[in-house]
Amino acid sequence: MEASIVVDSDDEAERCAEAEARAAAAAHALAAEPPQECFCCRLALPPSRGLLTPQPVGEVQIWRQDQALIFSPEDAEEDDDLVIPVAGISSVDVKADGPMIILTLSPPLAANGFAVDYMAEGHRIATVTLSPLTEELRSALATLMAWLQHLTLHGPKALGLVPRPLQEPVALRLHGTVLEERDLDLLEDEQWFNDTIMDFFMRLALEVAAPQQLQDELYVAKTQFFTRLTACGASSGEKGWENVKTWTRTVNGGVASQRVLVYPVNEANLHWCVFFVCHPHGAIQQTEADEDVPRIVCLDSAWEPVPKDDHIKLLKGYLRRELFNNPLGGNGAAVLGADGSVAAASVARWKAAVMGLEKMQAIDGDVPKQQNVYDCGLYVLEFLLYLLRQPGQFSRLGLESHQEWFDQSVITHRRTQMRELVSRLLSEGKRSGQMDVSLLLRDESLRNAVREALTSEPPEPENPEPENPEPENPEENVPWRPPAEPAHWSAMSAMSAAGGAEGVWGAWGWSYEWEHVAKRARLADWHAP
Repeated sequence: MEASIVVDSDDEAERCAEAEARAAAAAHALAAEPPQECFCCRLALPPSRGLLTPQPVGEVQIWRQDQALIFSPEDAEEDDDLVIPVAGISSVDVKADGPMIILTLSPPLAANGFAVDYMAEGHRIATVTLSPLTEELRSALATLMAWLQHLTLHGPKALGLVPRPLQEPVALRLHGTVLEERDLDLLEDEQWFNDTIMDFFMRLALEVAAPQQLQDELYVAKTQFFTRLTACGASSGEKGWENVKTWTRTVNGGVASQRVLVYPVNEANLHWCVFFVCHPHGAIQQTEADEDVPRIVCLDSAWEPVPKDDHIKLLKGYLRRELFNNPLGGNGAAVLGADGSVAAASVARWKAAVMGLEKMQAIDGDVPKQQNVYDCGLYVLEFLLYLLRQPGQFSRLGLESHQEWFDQSVITHRRTQMRELVSRLLSEGKRSGQMDVSLLLRDESLRNAVREALTSEPPEPENPEPENPEPENPEENVPWRPPAEPAHWSAMSAMSAAGGAEGVWGAWGWSYEWEHVAKRARLADWHAP
């Protein structure tokens, strides 16, 4: 006989009543707590400059002055105070663990005071996180309630607050990539793209912008490829192949049989670039046509790109295993040795793979360069989009200059189009109850709108300026660019090969390399040769 569990409804009701009584007592105690003129707590600002976690500032004193909250660190000058308008605070969420009080700012606030030292140029403050001592939490909450009477503080009932209603997160799905509403913030101006944005739009581009024949010949890896390739202590591409060998099992003939392979790379969580591998299987075959020569082409929008030797070495090792482990030779016919045996074929394949990959060219593509420090991800996407619009360019990739592909105006236009596109897809998904983008794209009008957003050119200006205007000050006509020999890219390169940057470099290297260059150019009228 099976045992049964009996729930005493009276006990359950009693427990609920006790919980409600405790919540009411906590709310009463909070309402009775007198607000303070000011209070102290620890402060953290949002991630910036390539960091992925909030930036701790330290102890600050907070008070209200007129229509703003003033945040003042210890021993700070008055001009260094962070000022946040009360009207700009759109919500307050409290978490008991920590405890933490999260103020959301809408629209995001331009950095001021000491916050300028923490936020990259152009980055805005979307949230600030306060961490008072546990014994001072109630006093801090009572004070904020008095200062922010236009808002409801959301948090646990145990603290006397009103819980925020639970909402199912809204997210778009495309081929295993999930794009959430919060990712929309990264499509705003002057924001870096994360791996989710990159994966989503690269797959969306293939879905709507690539000709059918090219879709069958092109393989685009996920942005986590190199991270996974070097996981578990893998020191070479050959060993790392074991970590990713299942990623391409649905690719007929293996990835090495594809005409072009695409590998986006995030260098040290600071910069995006992309590798195109052209005709990988030709590495073990003889070919004389230039356009069919197997080669690895790196497209990098940085003015002085980091050396890519380590990534190329890893990629060649991975492809070596791919060529060896694909017995079909990419053409559907079994490959046998001279004596007809599989063993002899294996030896021959390995020799051919080793020798072929050693000879494979690695080329730095001559491509358009970014005009700021945050559009690198957009440039990588636009490189792919341009090639999908002009598939004939694949045959000459890396063999000639590509500087005329597009300019910064296309990048700025594309960011706007992508932002509006995601908003429309989210609206269509909510309206139809279908968040799978592949299914949404069955609507031909929506599919055409997506294709237009990813392939359109910016409109011509109504009053175009003369092609060669005479500048009043000749020096003002010199375009901004970083120094010819950045001092710390070598450190970034080493950390990138190790799998990412942490600690000092993540917080300091990017700041030094770009922010100080920008300040020198802006404040001292400095220009690199």
